[in-house]
Amino acid sequence: MSENQQPEQVTSSHSVTERWRCTAMEKKYSWKLLRIERNQNNSVLKWDCIFKGKTEFPDYMEETEED
Repeated sequence: MSENQQPEQVTSSHSVTERWRCTAMEKKYSWKLLRIERNQNNSVLKWDCIFKGKTEFPDYMEETEED
C-alpha cells in the first residue's frame, strides 16, 4: 500500500422509505451514520443509509433462558 492510500473502510447499508429513518436507526442502535444515498433501483426503499462497520439488527426472536 502506498503512502497516500487509505485502508478500505468497512461499511454496511440498510434501505429505508424516508431519509429521517437513517438518523432514527443511528440513534436506536448506536451505529455511526456516514452518509445517506439515493437508491435509484427501488421506488419504495428510496434511500440507502451507509453506516460505519458491520451492522446487524438484533434478533428479537432469539430464545432466552426464560422460554
